[in-house]
Amino acid sequence: MSDGKESTVLQKAGDRLSSITSTLTGTPTHQFPTFEQLPRVEGQPQGSLWGYFDTPSKHDEIGTLNLLTHDVVRRSSSEIRTGEHVQLDWCLENVQFPGFNRKQFEQKIVDMAPLGFASLDDELHINTQSGSQWDSLKHFAHQKSRMYYNGLSHEEATRTVTNGIHNWCERGGIVGRGVLVDWLTWYEKKHGDPPSAVSRHEIPVSELDEVLKYQGTTTRPGDILIVRSGYVRWHNFASPEERKKGTRDNSVAIGVANNETTVRWLYDHHFAAVAGDTVAFEAWPPPLHEGGWCLHEWLLTQWGTPIGEMWDLEALSKVCEREGRWSFFLTSAPLHVKGGIGSPPGAIAIF
Repeated sequence: MSDGKESTVLQKAGDRLSSITSTLTGTPTHQFPTFEQLPRVEGQPQGSLWGYFDTPSKHDEIGTLNLLTHDVVRRSSSEIRTGEHVQLDWCLENVQFPGFNRKQFEQKIVDMAPLGFASLDDELHINTQSGSQWDSLKHFAHQKSRMYYNGLSHEEATRTVTNGIHNWCERGGIVGRGVLVDWLTWYEKKHGDPPSAVSRHEIPVSELDEVLKYQGTTTRPGDILIVRSGYVRWHNFASPEERKKGTRDNSVAIGVANNETTVRWLYDHHFAAVAGDTVAFEAWPPPLHEGGWCLHEWLLTQWGTPIGEMWDLEALSKVCEREGRWSFFLTSAPLHVKGGIGSPPGAIAIF
């Protein structure tokens, strides 16, 4: 056998073994290059995944949700042991004072009695960025190029449904293994009073690693990473005056550090999605013009990784502490809107 044919046979055997291993372990079948080895994308920083999930018949619009294969979901279902379940959506009237001139939540009760029925409807008005939410892959662009995930221009994004949340719904929503990194509980036990949730405190990934070790939690490719930093708890106990001062009047919030170390850590872990209880997952405002390490640009734009924000993790934290485990089966059913830009997550953790 020639060296070329032998190499091909060995490569095929290696690929087959990798596929079998992935099936048995429940890990994604995708084999990622290192950050430095990713093909360069014109106009984008080194480390972009544009084109990686494309197939000959389809231009990808769901990014790292591709990691949630049937095998990964099936293995994730082994997290269900007690049947206890916790919804992670904050009540829709929160945040009480949305920033960025976003409209507050409104509910209108419609009495059907004039039509001869003892019946009620309701009409809701929400800005999908004003409370618990998913950010879709057309929410935030690479600011310098004004491009969204996988080459969608800002102009195209305003007039097409490309990269909308409907793509997630049409594949069956988001289902997989959730992992809570309860940074707030860890910090209070180790250091005492935590930093203010309405300060621009940056949580380094070295501390996320410490929390995972403290919890005895191991992450896997394709997991949904969820970080509790204390923002929802702060809002729950703040007065209306404190809430207004900390939100509408001052768009600053705690979050994961926005730097190169974080970007490489996130890439190396290959999460299917990330979420948290704070305004933007990352510390806000981000360093948009200071080195290019805004996590929205990397997660949403370069990799197609959905970001969940302002999730209510308070009850989840208590259940995890009581059960002594911080991983669970996670389901999420976003609003099925063609071209949707954001949505309440409809997220449930099942133990």
